Amino acid sequence: MRRDDRSHERGSTLVLSALLLIAILGGAALAIDVGIFYTARAQSQNAADSGALACAGHILTYNPVNNGIIPQLKAKGVEYANYHNVLTDPVTIGPADVVPDLANNTCRVCVSRSSANGNPVPTFFGRIFNVFDVDIWTCATAEVGDAVSASCIKPWALPDAFHDVNNNGAYDAGDYYDSGVTSYGTDYRANGNDIGFQLIVKQADPNATIAPGQFYPIDLPIPNSPDTGGDRYRENIASCNSSTVSIGDDLYTQNGNMIGPTKQGVDDLIDQDPGAYWDASTNTVANSAFGPSGSPRLIRIPFYDPGFPPTSGKVTIEVTNIASLFLEGIDSNGVVTARIAPATGMSAGSSPGLLSYVRLIE
Repeated sequence: MRRDDRSHERGSTLVLSALLLIAILGGAALAIDVGIFYTARAQSQNAADSGALACAGHILTYNPVNNGIIPQLKAKGVEYANYHNVLTDPVTIGPADVVPDLANNTCRVCVSRSSANGNPVPTFFGRIFNVFDVDIWTCATAEVGDAVSASCIKPWALPDAFHDVNNNGAYDAGDYYDSGVTSYGTDYRANGNDIGFQLIVKQADPNATIAPGQFYPIDLPIPNSPDTGGDRYRENIASCNSSTVSIGDDLYTQNGNMIGPTKQGVDDLIDQDPGAYWDASTNTVANSAFGPSGSPRLIRIPFYDPGFPPTSGKVTIEVTNIASLFLEGIDSNGVVTARIAPATGMSAGSSPGLLSYVRLIE
């Protein structure tokens, strides 16, 4: 082989090596930028998810009929989305990026880093190929729905709401009942959440019981607690029973008036948040040390079909609804009262309940 042929081959190899090196560097640069873009998009999605959940969750705090709820929902979505960063820059969405839909109990939040907003995500190596930035846009939608199960159930069960046609205070022939449809008072949401309506959750008058000996207490087994009787009943009032109760479950009633254990349990529970009270002007919990939706006095109780009330003795009832209430107190006779309150449940399902859950659907 002649010397000039070898020189030509070496020159060709150098050219090919240089082209291959450029391709490798370009691929590496592209991989780095793509990784940064995926990170930015994930962080942007987290911000949108947070804002949507906060906005939808706030639907449970206010009555949708209140004036000004839309700006409040928008402000809550903005607040929680803007807690996040995308790469090193804070998220800065505004009210226009939050869309509450009270007809469907949803909130949609969008977070963008774009040229139109003056904050696109910059490239690092892409500018070699004349790509200086990219736009990222993410949205999330959260909904409020009906729940069918919950824990922290208190040991009382009431007849579910029905339409008392003859206004005699008792369910009888001709009265209308449909779980989750009929309501106790003014309907604030279509599924029967009667926010603020006062209920007697523990009766003390023998003349006002459903059946002789049935004063509304139920027997809820609780892990690592006394096996039976007043001690377990009192503990179930004062603390959170971690067992889950669902619509359709059968629960045993607890016989007797049990005034002493009731007062002890209620007093212990109230002492956990003594300053809290129900504000009738806003239908929310006020002055709680735990915030309007975190008070331990926000309790959950089951309801049963009023057409199938318990009879005397230790019998079972079937749970048709679960409600969240704010425990107001106990009077000198042993009557315990509470207000129907909005709160989140544990599990989603198709059966209507008075509890609600919040979840992402987009």
